[in-house]
Amino acid sequence: MIKSFTFVRRRAGLSREDFFERWCAHTKAWDLRDHPDCTLNRLVLTSEEGGYDGLAEVHWPDEAALADAVAFYGTEAGKAHWADLQSFMDIDNSPTVSVVMEAEISIAGGIDVLVGGSGK
Repeated sequence: MIKSFTFVRRRAGLSREDFFERWCAHTKAWDLRDHPDCTLNRLVLTSEEGGYDGLAEVHWPDEAALADAVAFYGTEAGKAHWADLQSFMDIDNSPTVSVVMEAEISIAGGIDVLVGGSGK
């Protein structure tokens, strides 16, 4: 599984509440249709102190599914999808990163490496 996170900024002039409502509506109407391989799309409105308005966590089954999603934006349907995103999101200032290592750490379980590396 491939996990990605996008640190999201809203377009100027939108309240945080209006932005989050629009983001959720976009995800339901566009992302669920246009990215059927996506297995999770979690949207989070963050506190105002962090420099970003929200965080999107997206799960893909494999590299091929993520590559297909990226290629989709080069199509006419993908350009329409992107234009809708730009209507409420500051895409150019909303970076996306992919997870290369991940671990869950607890007293009971120690270190459980979920992605990459080796647990100790």
